[in-house]
Amino acid sequence: MIKTSFDSLISIIQDKHSIIACENPLQERYRFLLNTAKWCETTSTPCYLWNLNEDKLIQLNCEEDRLSISKCDEYQPLSNKQNREDYFQILNFWKNYEGQGILIIENLFPWIQSVDMRETEFFIVSEWVKSSLLNIKLHNQNQNKTTLLLGSSLQISNDIAAEIPTWYNELPTIGEIINELQLSRLLPNSYTDTDYIKIGSAGIGLYLSNILNGIREIKKNIDLNNIDTATQSFLKYKVNLLNKLYNIEFVQPPKIEIGGLELMQESVKKFKRLLTPRAKQYNLKVPKGMMLVGPPGTGKSHSAKACSQQMGIPLIMVDWGNFRSFGIAAEAKLTKLLKLADTLNQTIIYFDDFDKGFAGDDDLSKRLAGKLLTWMQERTSDVFVIASVNRMEWLPPELTRAGRFDYIYKVDLPNNGERHTIFKINAAKFDKRFQNGGDPWSEDDWRRIIKASYRCVGAEIQTMVERAASTIFHNNISGDKWDEFDYPPLELTIEAILEERRQMNPLAIREADRVESMRDKADAQGLPSSPIDDSIYANNNIEIFG
Repeated sequence: MIKTSFDSLISIIQDKHSIIACENPLQERYRFLLNTAKWCETTSTPCYLWNLNEDKLIQLNCEEDRLSISKCDEYQPLSNKQNREDYFQILNFWKNYEGQGILIIENLFPWIQSVDMRETEFFIVSEWVKSSLLNIKLHNQNQNKTTLLLGSSLQISNDIAAEIPTWYNELPTIGEIINELQLSRLLPNSYTDTDYIKIGSAGIGLYLSNILNGIREIKKNIDLNNIDTATQSFLKYKVNLLNKLYNIEFVQPPKIEIGGLELMQESVKKFKRLLTPRAKQYNLKVPKGMMLVGPPGTGKSHSAKACSQQMGIPLIMVDWGNFRSFGIAAEAKLTKLLKLADTLNQTIIYFDDFDKGFAGDDDLSKRLAGKLLTWMQERTSDVFVIASVNRMEWLPPELTRAGRFDYIYKVDLPNNGERHTIFKINAAKFDKRFQNGGDPWSEDDWRRIIKASYRCVGAEIQTMVERAASTIFHNNISGDKWDEFDYPPLELTIEAILEERRQMNPLAIREADRVESMRDKADAQGLPSSPIDDSIYANNNIEIFG
């Protein structure tokens, strides 16, 4: 028998706690109510539901694995509500109720979390609700009455947190997923145990309701008998859903090219070996995290994708600064994101613009940093954290010590050889002559471009190439004189690249003082991510930006 997350809630109920706080995602609401009603039926315990929206007591019953409801007239809400406390009379009713049972109260958490005392009316109601709950706990001890506080984000004020045990509906394990899929009978009878493992593994990171809905959705368009097609379609469904639910960009290991940064890439290859079972036998683990420090546009985000490719594990891309915009919900969102990463296990979390989240140096920044640091210190999963930083001076010092971000790499302005590689990678997207290692330009041509692109970063080089390709297309190919099956190839020219360079003012030149300050601080704390330039385009084999 597979032990589920709900089984742990039953254990808490059986310990005779009169109040239990339950965090359950909204998509699992029906399943939670059904499972609770089903368990109550097996124990001949009445099950009730109340929420603020309707302010009426509903009895929940389970009939043939379906939820049925009926109104309970024993509770009569006040018809004339003069105070906010009047909306929560269910608490007084349940305290004095002489019967037994389980009462599920939804969405009470906003009223029992820490509140601003300056909001006088809200504070008074909050204190009244908390006192009412403590009175229920006092009066209902050993009365076979249990109150389940249910919501999607469990937050309880410190002054009553110790009085109320908590339960979290954790993301399901592979065993739970497979068991639910088998019970649902949504998959073909021809599926083997191996097939169930494949499709179940693809569902890791989703709740059971989302998994079943996803299978129903892809079933409309594809033949599930082809397990490989079904798994790929389900993975695509999962990625799209995770992006919406967590406000992230979930990326499967991409296939990309990166110009330079060989030293950093060599370290990442070592990290990949630490994910293997053999490394576990030697008690070796992947490092806690890696920080990429340098000016904007130098390829830090691209480097994170390259790490995902090198290690062969998915990448979760997060704009760390956005967490501040969630206000008091930021901590809860971060907690859920970290739980998702732990469940996925072998994955990379990439926090983009990590330093911007600490620019304000306020309480929210400190709490978010504290939560992340605690998780990084205590986590047992194989989650690898990468953070990109422009200004290290904005970060709390404790974030940069060993044991948190074990590796700090300086991602600098690309040297001559790296700029040559970056140009070729981007040119190959438009000009077939550059594909498969081809190079139609002479060494002198390249020296003109490399000289002209001095202090340009990878993002600016990409923009130059894209603009040049657009201009050539507009001038030579876009007219009506070409047959639709006889388009000439697009061929980039030195002149087009140089013209786009003349129209651009690179950041490292435009904001030289700021950029040099970033580079100096990165140089003081970070390891070099690139070796000394030894290409034919190097200046006497000395890195000119060192």
